[in-house]
Amino acid sequence: MQKNGEQAQYLLQSVDNALCVLNLFDNTDKLSLTEIAAQMGMGKTTALRLVYTLEMRGFLCRGEDNKYSLGMRLFTLGNRVYEQKAYLPVVKPLLDQLTETVNESAHLVTWENRSRVILLYEALPHLSLRAEMDRSISSRPPHLTSTGLALLSTLSDEQIAAYADSAIFEKRTAYSISTREQLEEDVRFVRSHGYAINNQRFEQGMISIAVPVQRTKGAPADFAISISGPSTRIADRQDTIVQELFKTAGRISELL
Repeated sequence: MQKNGEQAQYLLQSVDNALCVLNLFDNTDKLSLTEIAAQMGMGKTTALRLVYTLEMRGFLCRGEDNKYSLGMRLFTLGNRVYEQKAYLPVVKPLLDQLTETVNESAHLVTWENRSRVILLYEALPHLSLRAEMDRSISSRPPHLTSTGLALLSTLSDEQIAAYADSAIFEKRTAYSISTREQLEEDVRFVRSHGYAINNQRFEQGMISIAVPVQRTKGAPADFAISISGPSTRIADRQDTIVQELFKTAGRISELL
């Protein structure tokens, strides 16, 4: 698009190029690096730097075929502007009801990219002591969260191995997953029991329990829901909370 002189002086070329890359996906789902470079009229090295930056920020994601598609960061930002275009208006009442039933915080989480998960919605109980997501770190490595573990459990063994190869096993607390073997053990637990438990792995004294939300049984899940709260309250009601999570996840699956 042509810019007049007054507009052009304010145009930051690198940002404009990045936005133009995103616009390439307006009429297609996937593009290779070669296709992006060709359509942008630039060299592959320059194109690689652009798509790598967008991928690291969650605006693009790269599949196993090395082709790029739009990332979930665009989805989460879009929800802030126009939530009614998505399913959230239908899902939110179910999360609100879940919170009312168990009187603890409920969370809906999705992939930001294959190395991080991000919060989409949080329903909070009317309690002074409750689990409330810190919005400044709402994007987290999946192995540090119950929802992330629930999502990881639905991936293939090869995809989980690829995640473990690149993961940084940060010790947030004494209970955090710190090795590949611990991660694999937790994934086996989720697959066997159908739910994940994060017992003080991200924050001392807090427990969260999560289940994946699958559109098709056996397929990778795009979403997971969780109940979080102080360990003194959650541990004694684990079975009840798990059953309520299963019921809510089933209802959400029917809507997706």
